[in-house]
Amino acid sequence: MKTNRTHIAFILAATLLLGACSESYLDVNPAGSTIIESQTKDINNFLRGSMLGIYSMMYTVSDHDAFGQRSIDIYTDLLCGDMALTARNYGWFFYDEQQETRSARSGYIWLLYYRMMYNINSVVKAAKEEAAMDSIAVYGLPNDGLCVVNADGDTIHTYTDEEATVANYYAEALTMRGYVYSKLEQLYCPIMRHIYGCQYNITNYPAFPLYDETNYEEVQPMAYLNDVFNRIETDLQTAIAYFDAFGDSYERENKLETDINVARGILAYSYLNKAYLSSQYDESMPLVVEPMTNALQYAEDVINSGKYEIIPNKDLTETGFNNVDDKSWMWGQNVSRETTGGLASFFGQVDIHSYSYAWAGDTKVIDKNLYDVIPDWDGRSKWFNDGSKSSSFKLCPDGKFFSAASPKSTSADDIDREWLSDNVFMRIESIYLIAAEAAYFLNDMTKAVDYLDAILSERLNSDNESAATDYAAFKATLTDRSVFALELYRNWRLEMWGEGYGLQTFRRLGYLYHDPNHPNETGVVYRGSNHLYNGGKAIDYNDDTDETIYTMMIPSSEYNYNPYLQ
Repeated sequence: MKTNRTHIAFILAATLLLGACSESYLDVNPAGSTIIESQTKDINNFLRGSMLGIYSMMYTVSDHDAFGQRSIDIYTDLLCGDMALTARNYGWFFYDEQQETRSARSGYIWLLYYRMMYNINSVVKAAKEEAAMDSIAVYGLPNDGLCVVNADGDTIHTYTDEEATVANYYAEALTMRGYVYSKLEQLYCPIMRHIYGCQYNITNYPAFPLYDETNYEEVQPMAYLNDVFNRIETDLQTAIAYFDAFGDSYERENKLETDINVARGILAYSYLNKAYLSSQYDESMPLVVEPMTNALQYAEDVINSGKYEIIPNKDLTETGFNNVDDKSWMWGQNVSRETTGGLASFFGQVDIHSYSYAWAGDTKVIDKNLYDVIPDWDGRSKWFNDGSKSSSFKLCPDGKFFSAASPKSTSADDIDREWLSDNVFMRIESIYLIAAEAAYFLNDMTKAVDYLDAILSERLNSDNESAATDYAAFKATLTDRSVFALELYRNWRLEMWGEGYGLQTFRRLGYLYHDPNHPNETGVVYRGSNHLYNGGKAIDYNDDTDETIYTMMIPSSEYNYNPYLQ
């Protein structure tokens, strides 16, 4: 281990990329990947160059525990306890294991998303100033290839390929704006149950400042949550309409770029989190029906597109979640030698088959209590090390996340030292889970079971001869709403483990949970004994005294620089 520490220290010095950050995200000349107006004349294609810069912020490195979206995914999965840190040799992510993410990470998350927002708004503004957008305002979106055809069958306008490209970049920018605001809403606002329980509602709860292409150069006051949701929905619905109208003439070059199904997925998940779910739930409640209906619609649009496939059972432990070309991936980054963060990356923190902090001792593992409720028929237990070969790596995700260059070995001579494993941002399984949850809360148990079964039927344990029979018997029980609710909650936590869904799942659905070891308690989740901090502790988002642990705080720098908040 001493040798490992020496190597890690060397790599730290050699690969650390420091992001130059100002105290205010409204800098006149922002640093890093931000493109300022005076630079646009030197860019052959401003819109494409700007969008690539925005996407790059998803994986820009500021520190070894701050490398864009995948580091935020680790924060939140640790905060809710689904991921456990088992040792503290280097200290990375210990704030999150201690459940101090709210204060320790809020500044980084806030700055990252608002820097992205600044750039996004500059693209939206530039796109709207193009002639193509003037033509759309006059003639509308094309409805026959690139032609606008009226009710009489006459072509009244034809768009050029160049105009279609502008329209698609506009849609990409709106998609990213919807994505960033949906992330801010999920992290910096309590869930609906708490907002309404604390005598607020969606129209009077102050969320955070909203910026668009008309006001992003000036500091803005707090916006109400209803305005946030309206912005998310308007942006994403508009993006979907533009992608739909112009999509046949434009194909994204890689999965880092957003498209119509990514926009639908973001919107479906936003609607899912907009619903007011509580123990007083009634499927006739408009605060449930409307958002869940919309969530189901957009999720089904993605599923029915037929462009993505659930990871088949035969590949369950073969993908390593390291290749953006996987058919289940809807959105992700193809990591190259030019874009790798090295140790400052998800695989540099989690994969024991890569030269990583996890391999060197700071293992990040599945919560033991979550692992213990995986049924024998469920092959996803093989995503996690059972400790039979090495107790040092017990319950680490060495069957889910592993380098293609070194899928099995943990020998110092064999492990991957290039860190070229790709980053996943969205895959089709999350869309099936959205559809299953929305159908459940709309009381359509046939659909709910079908969508969940689409995943579970591809998750059978190939080492268990009775897995198919046992699962068939279990599936028959899913029509019971209480059984289904627990299975839905378990599958969000297990299927999407390490992908950043754990915290919001805990906040949204934790009130339904019944711990098998505490049958008389509802809505209480116990952290497993393998946590370095607070092992075995009960956590309950329904407890108002603990609510603030799980909702990010607006950083002090915002209060210092935003006069509306002073």
